[in-house]
Amino acid sequence: MMLDVFDDRLSLMHIVVGALSFFYQVFFVVFVFYEVVEHIYLAGREKEANFLGDFVEFLFGLGAAALAWGMMA
Repeated sequence: MMLDVFDDRLSLMHIVVGALSFFYQVFFVVFVFYEVVEHIYLAGREKEANFLGDFVEFLFGLGAAALAWGMMA
């Protein structure tokens, strides 16, 4: 299965929330809850590849923040 990463206009927001979750873990909980609600609400209209791609974008932002923070330390 091929993932759809950076597929919509909210992709940048997923990266930002991922980066913020490095510092404030509540953003992770809010993101997961948002994704589950979005997946249920858009049942049948959004492919699983898009759903998983959103998590990859989130993890990209989280990894970038962790890398930047580690380089500053």
